[in-house]
Amino acid sequence: MNIVCKVIPESQMRPQVSGADWFFDKKGDLQVRVSPMSDWRYEVALMLHELFEAILWKQRHGTSVSEVDRFDQLYYETHEDDLDAGDERGCPYRKEHCLATAAERILSAELGIVWSEYDEELATAYPGPAAVRKAKAKGNRVRPQTSARKPKARP
Repeated sequence: MNIVCKVIPESQMRPQVSGADWFFDKKGDLQVRVSPMSDWRYEVALMLHELFEAILWKQRHGTSVSEVDRFDQLYYETHEDDLDAGDERGCPYRKEHCLATAAERILSAELGIVWSEYDEELATAYPGPAAVRKAKAKGNRVRPQTSARKPKARP
């Protein structure tokens, strides 16, 4: 199995996701995608979370993500944001998500990320498909412009 991790524009994400995604392609390779953020360390922390979650999912459930996608889609349709989908009772990947969050927090601490600032950017930059649809319907822009972002220098 190959693992391909990329930072890609939000517009290139699968339509049903916002900010971060993982899936197994037809060859069985793991594909991890995150959208650009203001700090390269944020992108790496989020990517690690997605990678960790996907690997645990594969170990326990194989490479089909249809159950994950079904849950996420229903969650997106009934909630304002998607940041806590993995924490919900009944979430099929809840255990994988919680363990991935632990790994993400460990890496974040080692990279000097202030969790509250990182979490705030996630919440405002990637509010989830339901919130994006509502904002677009009202003619508002939800997602901040990322093309002019200035990544922080490496420590």
